[in-house]
Amino acid sequence: MSHTSDRNAPVDLKQARLIAEHVRRIDHWQQADDAFSVLQRRLGGTLELDAMMNIFSEELSRVVPFASLSYDCTRNEDIFEYRTGKGGSHHCSYNLTLNGMAMGTLRLNRRRRFEEDELKVLEQMVALLMQPMRNGWRFREAISASLTDSMTGLGNNRSLQQTLQKEIDLASRHQTPLTVILCDLDHFKAINDTYGHVFGDEVLARVGELLPEYVRGSDQCFRYGGEEFAVVLPHTDAKAARRVAERIREAIRGTRLMSDGKAVSITTSLGIASLQLGDSPGDLIRAADMALYEAKRGGRNKAVNLRQSA
Repeated sequence: MSHTSDRNAPVDLKQARLIAEHVRRIDHWQQADDAFSVLQRRLGGTLELDAMMNIFSEELSRVVPFASLSYDCTRNEDIFEYRTGKGGSHHCSYNLTLNGMAMGTLRLNRRRRFEEDELKVLEQMVALLMQPMRNGWRFREAISASLTDSMTGLGNNRSLQQTLQKEIDLASRHQTPLTVILCDLDHFKAINDTYGHVFGDEVLARVGELLPEYVRGSDQCFRYGGEEFAVVLPHTDAKAARRVAERIREAIRGTRLMSDGKAVSITTSLGIASLQLGDSPGDLIRAADMALYEAKRGGRNKAVNLRQSA
């Protein structure tokens, strides 16, 4: 292998100087210890909004003392709230917007008024927060999209698995009940074959809208796959879960959708399973699935729980 070097090749001295200056500035920035440089460096190390706000409040407190800081934003039904500290009769607040993208409200409180020079520093630090915050919101929205079923707007199977693991950990730690309901729409293949897949998609979307109406705000609904849905019920024992399952069953049975002027009714079978000692997310889903199978085998349009002692 040979290597040749053309020593007569032209050298762009202007470009070389620009590169050297750029490297020098980066090196200086990485070593600078002023409040703005430190904040910018630290914010660049995360895409998580919680971590970002922790960094911002920590670095801001070093140069502009405050008693409390709050940040609130709602984007596409995603509500994010951050709070640290408390108290303070004087406040300043900022409505955060970058390139037309609204990113909520930041508010600081303390006992004494904010001085003009403090507000200038604060506004510069808020300006440094904006770009990382926008990136954080985009990251959060991308994660949410990856966990959401596009047809129904409910969480998808991946989201279900994550939620179950979290809820099982909490239930085991605090010794509280946890129950899962699996719902499978009856004769859904026949509905698709008779009325078409577009109508079938309308059925799935309607069930996706209906399920959250019949559970508590703390409960979570998912499209498990195909025509199957799951409901996770924290702090709910088997007896209470059966009441929820019956409400869902009756609501779906009472639903009428129109196809070419004809009202079409649907029903669902449901399997109920409450958490038992040592259950993994897979164990709990399998137990609910076995109960669902029994509901199907027993004539459909019913709820079954095989763990009656749970």
